[in-house]
Amino acid sequence: MRIMVKHNLRKHEAYGLILTFAGATWIGFGIYGTLLAANRLLTNVPLISGTELLLFPLFFGLGALMLAFGEIELREALPGKGRR
Repeated sequence: MRIMVKHNLRKHEAYGLILTFAGATWIGFGIYGTLLAANRLLTNVPLISGTELLLFPLFFGLGALMLAFGEIELREALPGKGRR
């Protein structure tokens, strides 16, 4: 048995929403990591080094890319555009 659901969301718009959510989540992880590093400064723990420093551009960079790609995909979903 197959359940058919009608929706007005196109495939690329769903991808855009998923990319936007994932991008915002990655940026949130980046902000959390930044706050953890700042907390280390307050408690006199040695600064982060080496591979830990790669986490910040990874989270912020990937998050920003996913947000940008999601925004591009959702550009078609703006209100007022005629649907075919």
